[in-house]
Amino acid sequence: MPRSSLIVVYALVAAIVVMVLSGIIGWRAAQSSVAASQAIARNKDAQLNLDRTLSAVRDAESGQRGYLLTGRDTYLQPYNAAVADLPSRLSQLRAGVSGDPTAVQQVDRLQDTIAAKMEELARTIQLQQSRGRANAMAEVLTDRGAQLMDAVLEQVAVLQTQQSKLFESEIQQLSAARVRVAISVFAVRFLTIALLITMVLVVRRETRQLRLSEARLAITLRSIGDAVIATDSQGRVVLLNTVAEELTGWTSARARNAPLDRVFRLVSESHREPVESPVARVMREGRVVGVGNHTLLLRRGGREVPIEDSAAPIRDDSGAIIGVVLVFRDATSERQLARQLLEADQKKDEFIAVLAHELRNPLAPILQAVQISRRPGATPQQLSWSLDVIARQGRAMGHLLDDLLDVSRITRGTVEVNKSRVLLSAVIDGAVETARPLIQDRQHSLVLDVPPQTVMIEVDPLRISQVIANLLTNAAKYTNPGGVLQLKASIDESLLTLCVTDNGIGIDPKALPRVFDMFVQVKGPLDRQEGGLGIGLAVSKKLVELHGGSVEARSEGPNRGSEFIVRMPCVVETTEMLPPAPVSPAATKRGRLRVLVADDNRD
Repeated sequence: MPRSSLIVVYALVAAIVVMVLSGIIGWRAAQSSVAASQAIARNKDAQLNLDRTLSAVRDAESGQRGYLLTGRDTYLQPYNAAVADLPSRLSQLRAGVSGDPTAVQQVDRLQDTIAAKMEELARTIQLQQSRGRANAMAEVLTDRGAQLMDAVLEQVAVLQTQQSKLFESEIQQLSAARVRVAISVFAVRFLTIALLITMVLVVRRETRQLRLSEARLAITLRSIGDAVIATDSQGRVVLLNTVAEELTGWTSARARNAPLDRVFRLVSESHREPVESPVARVMREGRVVGVGNHTLLLRRGGREVPIEDSAAPIRDDSGAIIGVVLVFRDATSERQLARQLLEADQKKDEFIAVLAHELRNPLAPILQAVQISRRPGATPQQLSWSLDVIARQGRAMGHLLDDLLDVSRITRGTVEVNKSRVLLSAVIDGAVETARPLIQDRQHSLVLDVPPQTVMIEVDPLRISQVIANLLTNAAKYTNPGGVLQLKASIDESLLTLCVTDNGIGIDPKALPRVFDMFVQVKGPLDRQEGGLGIGLAVSKKLVELHGGSVEARSEGPNRGSEFIVRMPCVVETTEMLPPAPVSPAATKRGRLRVLVADDNRD
């Protein structure tokens, strides 16, 4: 067998062996990556359930304290909610760590401690109900409740530490798997270059079978997914495969013997300056080189194509360089993905900064109110003011945390809508009541334009009220004091349309496509005048889409106001309003009537 044939056989055998090994390594690494990703997801769910369990215990303790201090049953609502919620939370937590026997034992101990804490809370509540506040407070002053709560906190901290260490280990496993995948990909690409070099050498040496060798090489190159260009030692193009023809815009016949710089024109993506010819570098350095990152190929006709490539020398039997082979591919999707990842990372950093700012803001007035109320000479007015401040700022923090929970549910796809038949006016009233404090604080006028007849709709009333309240709150925030807001509702057969307009600062038309993106704030994360996390509109859009509807934002530009339109298909029942019943003469003669008003909002 000729030596050239032996070279080809050896190269093919080596290629097959390396490809098989790379495939096995890549498959195992992919399996490890999938397993690590699943473990990371379970770990995050376990940490979230742990936080929610601790929050429920704290809520129960807060409800107990409020009831013992005031004697009002309304303060027991957090306690009752926690009693109902804790079994499922602990069950989910135990299921999340079921693969770790140590964590399961720790969860079991935590469950026993929480049970003891809840029993202590129930006992004090029962004492107050049956034997009076003095006996209940005597039980509280034994400090058993505080000791049990400390034990709960300590066990939660141990679990959090265990889960954090487990999370770091799983991240390391995922990174290692990705490294193995990258190594296998690099091995395949290196093998491709080596195989191409071998084939080019065979073509050069086998002059008597040049046409046959070129045909075989062309078939091989067409089967390769990457683009390939081969040159001689002078940098003139010898051949292109089909992929290279598509990316450069040159045919093999037209490019043959042309200088590589004419066919393969490279510029830097950042400063648009020409990039040094890879042939010149290979001829100068005598080794495999890669063209710098962020390189653009100027295709014939002017179109720019982002590429990733490498070049290797072709040597003869004596070791002299007789040509260069280029292997490159279209990297448009990778560049777009990199930009998207960079933007996502920037948004994450901005959101974390905003979140820290928004959560810290309420703490200053709360701490100040606590200091004032703890002064020995604090007046009743100061104490009342302090409690009002703590309540307001606590509600503000609660709204932020509710928004974060909504974002978490949306991200994990666990948001559900519970539809029921409800009055359209009741949904709108609930939203207006939520947004009214901010509207009044900003001295805005709110105009309501709703159908005069009684309208029943089938929606999730809490979620749609949340959507309307978000739109009204945004309109109030971004409208200068003394502005005019309008909420209009209309029914067209089975389509409900809600429109919120304002005469505020408006939106730049270029920013309109992004206003419903997560963590986006049109005025920028550093403009904290109006506050917020930049997630309200994204949550609203998702809630409307879960109802099968859509949300649209409109604005003619800065200082021209804005308009948000919600359209939802829903079951609608309309009833004409009956005229008021006539007042009997006997009732008129009484003069003074007694009226009972029932409402769940004291203000």
